[in-house]
Amino acid sequence: MNSSDESAHPLLDLPLVDTETAHEIGLGAGSQSSRQTPLANRLRIVRLPTQITQLELIVPYALIAEITEVILPEGETHLSRLDAALVDWRAQRVPLVSLEAMLNEPLPTIGQRVRCAVMYGTNPEIALPYYAILLSGVPRSEEILAESLSEETSGDGGLWRMTALLAGRRIAVPDIRVLETRIDEMRLRFEREMSHPNP
Repeated sequence: MNSSDESAHPLLDLPLVDTETAHEIGLGAGSQSSRQTPLANRLRIVRLPTQITQLELIVPYALIAEITEVILPEGETHLSRLDAALVDWRAQRVPLVSLEAMLNEPLPTIGQRVRCAVMYGTNPEIALPYYAILLSGVPRSEEILAESLSEETSGDGGLWRMTALLAGRRIAVPDIRVLETRIDEMRLRFEREMSHPNP
């Protein structure tokens, strides 16, 4: 995924991490690509199931650290537009966010134990090595052809880096740097509130 041909594509023009450190995710049935297709034209992505209205979320496979279940802190389901929940993952405290809430859409019905995608942080300028996104189902990893994405919008300054049509379905690629900045702001706000609780 380090090919210069690939990096020209909006989906892959992202800061990526070493794929060998990522935990394996079960491949979906749609992952079978023609062996004759040049590697530079194939993108390995993960579809992250959410309840975002009329959009399917996809991210580069290399950004996924693990798909797992975590337990929300007792009485602390801070998954609003401006708040994240801090959850335990591999002996670390990781911020968990709901993209639905961040987009002002209804928060999915959740219990104390939730499924999430733990993502690698990519911005060395902020203290966010990992963060987690709330999921509403089981993700699917697959390979797609770069030319199968028909780009519609890009760089609108919001959460999405690109929306496009893929096999007749509308997909969205998040702007990772924007997402990480917002999550880090949530984390800092949470830490301030814990250090200076209201009387």
